[in-house]
Amino acid sequence: MKKYVVILASGNGTRMQSSLPKQYILLKNRPLLFYTIERIYNFDDNYNIIVVINKEHENLFKELRQKYSLSVPIKVVFGGNERYYSVKNALNGIEDSNSLVAIHDGVRIFPTRQMFQQGFITAERHGNAICCIKVSDSIRIENEKSNYAMDRNKVMLVQTPQFFITSKLKQAYSQDYDPRFTDDATIYETLGEQINIVEGSRENIKITYPSDLLFAEQILMQGDNVNFATK
Repeated sequence: MKKYVVILASGNGTRMQSSLPKQYILLKNRPLLFYTIERIYNFDDNYNIIVVINKEHENLFKELRQKYSLSVPIKVVFGGNERYYSVKNALNGIEDSNSLVAIHDGVRIFPTRQMFQQGFITAERHGNAICCIKVSDSIRIENEKSNYAMDRNKVMLVQTPQFFITSKLKQAYSQDYDPRFTDDATIYETLGEQINIVEGSRENIKITYPSDLLFAEQILMQGDNVNFATK
């Protein structure tokens, strides 16, 4: 089945405390988003990559693409006010419904080749797959009056990429937006489908805060020695 990868990069990243949208912040003299695009393309140059950007960032994206020589073949679409609408716009641009699609955050610059391979394989066999990692910290649940401990072995942290049969995901996105939709899996579950889990990576962080940039820089420095970029 043909494989599409939707890379979401239309947010403003206010928690990064930067005037520049976080996906365009430079890390070792390259925009974060470009690491993600090039890394995924290096995994398999047959992936059809769709990058979702903010319409207001169109000129900025074009300028950076030229300045930093981003040569990866991509299709660019514009996002919406919510993540839901950004994904929906990207799905509307995929005419081949008999295909597979992965949805990935543009500021998760360290996905692994194994995650993509296993995710697409599982989605083709079982309809979907999402990447998760186990929790290492203790967990407490808070309600209005108190809080209580929860078994951390029953909790997982959800990452992207998340993988689906395109026609089924399009069906899920045909419903109205709901604020409870925090990722593609929660939307897909409304079809009555069971979600399948594949192993994520602790290095596959979502760069959100300034301290995350320091961690990412350390990973890149390590990658210079172990060829992490194509791992």
